[in-house]
Amino acid sequence: MLKKTIVNYKTKKNLKKHHSQETMDFRTSNRFAIVYSDQFENEEKLKEIIKDLKGLGKEVSVMVYCHQPKKKISELPFFTNLDITYGADIKGEDLKTFLSQQYDFALCFDQSGHFLIDYVFSLINSKCRVGITSDERSHHYDLMINSSDDKASLSSEVIRYLKMIQSNEYQPI
Repeated sequence: MLKKTIVNYKTKKNLKKHHSQETMDFRTSNRFAIVYSDQFENEEKLKEIIKDLKGLGKEVSVMVYCHQPKKKISELPFFTNLDITYGADIKGEDLKTFLSQQYDFALCFDQSGHFLIDYVFSLINSKCRVGITSDERSHHYDLMINSSDDKASLSSEVIRYLKMIQSNEYQPI
C-alpha cells in the first residue's frame, strides 16, 4: 500500500511537469513507444498496430507490464513489480533503456489503470501521449482514442487518428 501511495504521488508529479511539446506530424515522426499489460484483452490488435507502424517505416519500442514476476510472457521486453522500488526508483535494465530514449509518440493500451503502468507511462519522454478513452485517466494523455465501432479494429482507429495529426506550421503553396 505504501508503494502504491508513493508511486501515485510521483506519477502525478511527473504528469504536472509534462507540458505538451510542439507535436510533430505523423509523416515526419520516427519513434513510437508502446506500453501495455500482459492482461491486455486483445494482443492480436496490438500486434496489428505494431505491424502497421513498422509497415509505415516507423521504429517501435514496446514495454510490457507482467503482473506475475515469475512468469515471462513473451520475447518482448517487460517489467514487473520488482523492477520499481518502494521509492519509485527504476531497477530493471530493460525498463531503464526504454525510458532513456526520446519518442515522438507514446501509446498506452492499458484499461486496467494499474498504478505501475501509469507511472512508467508518465516517465516516457515523448512529444505526444496517446491512450484509450478513459475519464479517470484523461490527464495522462494528449490524445485519447475511442474504438466503439465493433467493425473497426483498434489498430485501424489508432493509425487513422495518428495520420490526422499534422504540423501547425504554415506551408506555402
